[in-house]
Amino acid sequence: MKRIIAALFVLLGLSAISYAAYVLAVKEMDGVPELLHIELKGKNNVTIKYGEEFKDPGATASYDDKDLTKDIKISKNLDLTHIGIYGFEYKIKYKKQEKEVKRTVTIIDDVPPEIKLNGREKYVIATGREFEDKGATATDNYDGDLTKKIVVDKSALDINKVGTYKIKYSIKDSSGNEASVEREIEVRQAGGEYQKIPVLNYHFFYEESEKNICTESICEHMDRFREQLNYLRDNGFYPATMNEFVRWIYGEIPLPEKTVLITVDDGAYGTGKNNGNHLIPTLEQYKMDATLFLATGWWDIEQYRSDYLQIESHTHNLHDEGIASCSYRSKLNCISYDEVLADLRKSIDVIKSTDAFCFPFYEPSETSLRAVKDAGFRVAFIGGWSKASRYSDKYNIPRYPIHDSLTIDQFKYIVN
Repeated sequence: MKRIIAALFVLLGLSAISYAAYVLAVKEMDGVPELLHIELKGKNNVTIKYGEEFKDPGATASYDDKDLTKDIKISKNLDLTHIGIYGFEYKIKYKKQEKEVKRTVTIIDDVPPEIKLNGREKYVIATGREFEDKGATATDNYDGDLTKKIVVDKSALDINKVGTYKIKYSIKDSSGNEASVEREIEVRQAGGEYQKIPVLNYHFFYEESEKNICTESICEHMDRFREQLNYLRDNGFYPATMNEFVRWIYGEIPLPEKTVLITVDDGAYGTGKNNGNHLIPTLEQYKMDATLFLATGWWDIEQYRSDYLQIESHTHNLHDEGIASCSYRSKLNCISYDEVLADLRKSIDVIKSTDAFCFPFYEPSETSLRAVKDAGFRVAFIGGWSKASRYSDKYNIPRYPIHDSLTIDQFKYIVN
């Protein structure tokens, strides 16, 4: 700037003395000229979202025509790990002059928490049964685990009245962002004291293209299986879990009037992901529960994992034909009590449950029955053609073996 003014004096024919007098006059009238400048690059006030990076655009500074940007001193108060309002200060000092500018950086969180239900979106319970809420979990990108702060609204649920209700789970984070999920509870009429439940017993499953693979009478064609599940679903039957059935038969909980228990024995063709894989995808498609009695020494339990398939014991390695000199068909009944008990404990170690046991070939003996009870199983199943009630022998619970020749009308007769 000084050079420009000096050049003007020259053009106007004024002497250097006149220019010096001008500078002196300015100093006397106005003090030192404001030749120092500093200016922000970008916006004065910046808002970013939590988790984003902030790249400081900086500032520029000059004195007269001299670039002083590299001499700017920057002080900042910025913590990208916490929401809040932060500041940047840019200062320049030159020839006894000093100037500064400021920038405000605001970090906000506008992301709502994530909330997920534990368990299923819908449950069916019988009138009078307390709903055993599995709750929900909540996490937030800023606050972390918020599960303990979930607010649960069960005010609409009436367990004593048939109907469909909603339970609402809500969460709010420290920034006021909210999220919620709902669970549906259908309350059905409970069966009475003398309620009877048909226990269905399947073995193997095959599709039409596999009919030469599974040829026993206990092989179930998937078309027939789906037809039976359609009938149960469309006519309001409730497929109980084994745990629910056990609690029901001991009088601990009620179950809906139209309840069935679906059981599958062995773990052979069509039941696991390793041998046809028909059962599990179908149960998951229909959202129906079943119980698999697995011979744990024969099959890898990991091949049968599903939220809709509870696994119980069918021995560890005793589902074999008996010994020639033994009057029983099942090997389970042809060996000592200690041998049976040891096998059952191996099975329990794999399954991690003692809710139920299923006798191979539907055949208990005095010895095997005592071992089953001493191993801690709460119930045991055989065959038979009758329904189960709370007055049934809990270690000889009857089931309906489902054969491939069973018609849909016969199936309806069984469950009704």
